[in-house]
Amino acid sequence: MFENTCKVISILVIYFCSFGLVLAGGMQVEPGLWETKSHVTTPGGTHENVSQDCFKESEISAESMMDDNNGCEVLDSSSDKKSMQWTIQCLNEGVAMTGEGSAQSSGNAITGDMVIKANFNGQEFSMATKWEGKRIGECK
Repeated sequence: MFENTCKVISILVIYFCSFGLVLAGGMQVEPGLWETKSHVTTPGGTHENVSQDCFKESEISAESMMDDNNGCEVLDSSSDKKSMQWTIQCLNEGVAMTGEGSAQSSGNAITGDMVIKANFNGQEFSMATKWEGKRIGECK
């Protein structure tokens, strides 16, 4: 069960770090092909991930991106044209998880971070993620 919980948390972190999730109504970005590099620190070490995603809109809601995400919901979010903050809560296989994140955008580049905390059988653990993304061209 612990391994499944870690896998769910890892998927959640990668899901949020795939650039589209950190965008919310009001935070502006340039549509196109984006490359995002994330660094996830877990109790088991640090993992790096690089992804490329095509975004056709300049604003994406964190709430709409969470609709299909395995029992997770956005509790709170706020944004302006250059920054965003959010809080999420998830329940998966009886394990409660909470997360807080933020992102900053210059239009063609973004940086951000998120911390997810979980409690499994009375043991608390967390995963911290930092990422940076940049627009690398037009969508194919």
